Amino acid sequence: MLSIETDRGSYSAGSAVKVTVRLRLGKRTKARGIYVRLACRERKLVKTSVVMDRYDHDRDREMSIPYSSHMETRTEERTRVFFEQEKKICGEGEFLEGDYEVSFALPKNAPPTSHEFGHDNLIHIWKVSAKLDVPFALDWNAEKEIFVEGL
Repeated sequence: MLSIETDRGSYSAGSAVKVTVRLRLGKRTKARGIYVRLACRERKLVKTSVVMDRYDHDRDREMSIPYSSHMETRTEERTRVFFEQEKKICGEGEFLEGDYEVSFALPKNAPPTSHEFGHDNLIHIWKVSAKLDVPFALDWNAEKEIFVEGL
């Protein structure tokens, strides 16, 4: 089993995130190393307006689709990585159990964690993930969400 623990429940921009990776495997496992990543994914709603051409307008009328104008608004969700930092906390070897500590610094301009689209049409989700990289087999993975305080 691979698990992640953090030193606090919430963090402010610019503070340090101390992570403890706990490894409890049933048997010795050869691995390339243990990697820990802090990342923030940003989801954004983008609205675009398109003028319907005459063909589409006539086709909608023939199919009895109600319309209010020649404008069509489309909403698309785009995702990008706002911040990402990865550290290798342990090199190649055999692993059975142990506790490994690592620390990350949140950027000073770190946006607060959000799960709903607000007035800015943005969502930011911060996560810490850990991976035991096992060659030619399934990796052991764990992930934990980090709450970054904001306004």
